[in-house]
Order: sequence, then structure tokens, then C-alpha cells
Amino acid sequence: MATMSQRTAETVSALNELLRGELSAVETYDQALSVVQNDRDARQDLEECQASHQDRVLRLRAEILDRGGEPARASGGWGLFANLVERGASVVGPRLAVGALEAGEDHGLKEYQELLPKLDTPARSIVSADLYPQQVRTHSIISTLKTVM
Repeated sequence: MATMSQRTAETVSALNELLRGELSAVETYDQALSVVQNDRDARQDLEECQASHQDRVLRLRAEILDRGGEPARASGGWGLFANLVERGASVVGPRLAVGALEAGEDHGLKEYQELLPKLDTPARSIVSADLYPQQVRTHSIISTLKTVM
């Protein structure tokens, strides 16, 4: 079996890092949705953001597989909120949930910006034209939601 070139391996590693963040985002939105029960507009925003992160999970997995890599199965980065909810979901209110999501979205923006240079040209094109703009959008939605809660 042929080994991946160093550039391809670096790209797969960076894509997997992004994938772990996206998996964590999906999980964190699940937790937030369990807390935000009575605000239909907020729930719609959260569901839209979660769907965007789920779409990115699928896209990143496909890109990794196309390069002969093994997609990450475990989540990464956004663990703060998920851990907080697990320890005491009843004391976490909607404001805190949305604040934690905003911190996760901030982290996601930084992660995309930091990893973009590590990607090969085709992956960089996909991430900069499609995935990163989606990250900017979900960040904006959550930042706006935080101001109205």
C-alpha cells in the first residue's frame, strides 16, 4: 500500500483537526438545544447552526477519505459547555448556553484561520470558499442571538 505524501498527510491531519471541532460543535449544540426549550426563535437559530456544523462534518469526512485518510471519530475543542451541562443541566440557563456556544464559535473561527495554511491547494480552496464562510455565518448567528437573550 502506498504511503501518503507528507503534504497530503499534513492536509489530512489539519482536516481531521477541523473535523474534531465540528463533531464537538454538533454535540455542543445538542446540549444547548436541551437547555433552550421555550424560545422558538432561538431554537430555530440553534438548529440552523447545528445543521451547518453537521454538513461540515460530512464534507470534511469526504475530503479526508478522498485523500486516503481515516476520519476522526471523536470530538475535540468545544468540551467546556458539554461538560458543564453534563454536571448540572438544570442550572445552565439559555443565556449561559448561548454564551458558551459563542465561545465555541470563536474557537472555530480561530481554528479555521490557523489551519488554512496547512492545507493543500484543493482543500484550501474548499475550506476558504465553503466551510470557513459557513463558520463565519454560524458565529454571526450566535453572536446576534447572544445580544437578544
